[in-house]
Amino acid sequence: MADTNHPDPREAWMWENLRDTAVRQINSTSLSPSDASVSSKSGSELVCSYNWKNSDGVEFHVPGHAPIWQNVPLPIRIPKDEGTYFIDQNASRVPEFPFEPLFRATASMNPSFRFDDVDVLVNRNSLRKLLDFSAARRQDSFRINLHLVGRTLVVERCERSARDLIRGSQNAGFGHSFEAAFTKHPDGLEDSAAHHRALKYQLGNLTCVVRFEVDACYRRDDDDTDVMTSSMESLSVGNSAGGGAEGGKGKGAAAKEIEATDTGGPSLATAPMAQSLAAEIKTLKVGKPKNMGTIMPQQWFGRTPWLVMGRHTDGYFKEVKITDTGSNFGDWEDRQQDNLRKLVAVLARLREAVEANGGEHCVAICEKTTAPPVIRVFPSTVDRKAVPYDLRRQLWNSTSSS
Repeated sequence: MADTNHPDPREAWMWENLRDTAVRQINSTSLSPSDASVSSKSGSELVCSYNWKNSDGVEFHVPGHAPIWQNVPLPIRIPKDEGTYFIDQNASRVPEFPFEPLFRATASMNPSFRFDDVDVLVNRNSLRKLLDFSAARRQDSFRINLHLVGRTLVVERCERSARDLIRGSQNAGFGHSFEAAFTKHPDGLEDSAAHHRALKYQLGNLTCVVRFEVDACYRRDDDDTDVMTSSMESLSVGNSAGGGAEGGKGKGAAAKEIEATDTGGPSLATAPMAQSLAAEIKTLKVGKPKNMGTIMPQQWFGRTPWLVMGRHTDGYFKEVKITDTGSNFGDWEDRQQDNLRKLVAVLARLREAVEANGGEHCVAICEKTTAPPVIRVFPSTVDRKAVPYDLRRQLWNSTSSS
């Protein structure tokens, strides 16, 4: 087992199920930027979208649609957040295969898509952490799980807990309550919990598929873009007969069955929600400056052009400002070009680490106590697979690993 003698017992979970010796170490200060420039100008392709349903089961709508922004009259008083909220809804609902909803949604709405030419499959959250590492910025410790499926590096987000309990205490915020007050799910999707989507785009010389959550669909008064989606399906993921993920050599590795049914909702328009309508929602106290240094990576990696900022005094909102951050993507990536190219180099190094482990499941760990930041990659003692067996056969033409 890897060394777990660390000063913060809250981080002991990060060191579970690891072998003693790292197969690679990546030092942030010795990174060389990749040769290819990184730009968002080449655009992106929607791979899939889905909405998690508010249910005890593992169910989601495909295609999905973000809740629609509502112009609520101001001022308005909003209660503090209280309740249990997802930190990582995908990992919480499908812990064996956190990317399975993405794969199922892709197979449903984009059946001709193949991952064979995809270099990296990753969540936006992981890219933000790896960008901070590439820039040698201090951040909290983190762990990510690494797999190879064919030539695709699959990077799974890993958190201590996939849920967060907020009790409405003095330190609670207003973000969740603000979203609930200012957005409305489209007809037929009222039972939605969250909207997720995946885009395919170039990150330097790497072809990436990036998954992220979208808070809202924002449509300007002069925008005639369709905001509704095509006829919806509801996917229900249930346990099938057979084994679980451990071992993962045969059909039992899938351990899932999919049943697609029409929601029976109202007639909807024919195209998925345009990415140009995607919006991120933030809340901030009056007088507190917004930190675009943390906001812009989230907007950029998710190709999310709109930022909605609600300002309040103890939950009393008098101002909501909507900014077109997409128009600043070019300037931001120019300023961050060196760090973005280093990020590409880090992703390549992570792939090399898994290859050095024979293509088997690995874990990458970055500790906040290490300065300058270092990522160490360890072989896992758990024989986990990233993709259910049936989906490996369906979405990859060739799968030599994981």
